[in-house]
Amino acid sequence: MEIIADGKRVLRFMILFLCYLWLGILSVVTILYLFLESSTLGWLIAMFYPSIAPMLFILVVGCGFIIIRFSFLSKKREIFLVSIVCTFIFIGMILPYAAIPLGISDAESQMQEVYGELYDNLDTTGMKQVPYSLYDDLYGLSIDGTTYSVQYDIPYLDNGDDTLYFDWYCPVGEGPFPVIITIHGGAWVIGNKGFSNIPLFNHYFASKGYAIFDIQYGLFDPDTLPEDQSTALSSFANLGFDISPNYNRSYTMEAQIENVGEFTKVLELNRSKYKADIDHVFVAGRSAGGHLASLVTLGYKNPLYEGNFSTGMKIEGGIWYYPVTNVTRGSSGLFDALVKGDLPIEDQYTKLFAANLITNSSVVPPIMILHGSKDGLADYETQGLSFYEYALSLGDKCILVTIPWAGHGFDYDFNGFGGQISTYYVERFMALELLED
Repeated sequence: MEIIADGKRVLRFMILFLCYLWLGILSVVTILYLFLESSTLGWLIAMFYPSIAPMLFILVVGCGFIIIRFSFLSKKREIFLVSIVCTFIFIGMILPYAAIPLGISDAESQMQEVYGELYDNLDTTGMKQVPYSLYDDLYGLSIDGTTYSVQYDIPYLDNGDDTLYFDWYCPVGEGPFPVIITIHGGAWVIGNKGFSNIPLFNHYFASKGYAIFDIQYGLFDPDTLPEDQSTALSSFANLGFDISPNYNRSYTMEAQIENVGEFTKVLELNRSKYKADIDHVFVAGRSAGGHLASLVTLGYKNPLYEGNFSTGMKIEGGIWYYPVTNVTRGSSGLFDALVKGDLPIEDQYTKLFAANLITNSSVVPPIMILHGSKDGLADYETQGLSFYEYALSLGDKCILVTIPWAGHGFDYDFNGFGGQISTYYVERFMALELLED
């Protein structure tokens, strides 16, 4: 009997230990998420935590109950403290979902202001019907795989050192189809087409009649920098693990956008083959890919990029997910190696960031920015909101869809609340721009 009793005590101790550990970990996670999103751990947590938090809450309740039941059943002060900890964690978990109506209301207000009756009367048959659905969160957005085909790893550029590829998602039918060029993120140093570029986005919009081109563009190698400058970028590059191609050459931002431009020329020459309507092109990108998408959007008719892009295509709109739009030269010169090119370094910063480029762009296509308010990597205030306000002050058409309490990369959970809301408005943005053309 004593052995059984000892076994029960050990089991009880282990369960209590795990409960305390779980609440402690989630308390730290909540603090980082709510208050320290600019730290490395903070922005990583903000990227994933909101989508999985509701599933974890039942464990929080269970742990709190077990601790109170087996440790503090008759101790009111301790019960109160455990309840406070659980409530604090619960607040951090529920805030993104409680704020969904506010984000939708703001987006609706902007869409109404920009498009008016055209938005009210838009035929949304076949589109996602509500900005957020718990059913879609649990079971996924419906995608009809019979309405399109995919060809992977099609080469478009061989520069003697590397071959760059793209994936082509083609709707069923004769075409031509409106085009979406998608550009992956990764701080210019990691990433790839395909898996790391949210393929569900490509599948979804291909099923809606868009020809999707998911492209590589080359990456910058931080190991080419002096040791005192490479630390930050090298640390980020190490997050890439095996998702990034093994390029033989290091590509600066200017080289990367030249490669994207080369793809647009190849697409123009092969538009019939790829059933591409190059008079109706959208450019979508995430993070660093959002930055490059902004340069295509604002640069394809800009003299600073003369000869860089197809002269036959028309950009209907830029779709920038949590983009980097405004970087100025700092005293450390951290970005100097990334932005170097034929122009003096200060002029390179003007050429390679949207907040500067928009001021001397005579052609500014409509822009939709999608940004999480808790983004600690591409800061929401300085990279998303400030550009949006500046574009409006210049009289340009720009919509900012804010995903409240969401972090960087919020749509990597494509079926989560951030992915759903952004998809809902991107779908309507493109449809409206095609109607207005």
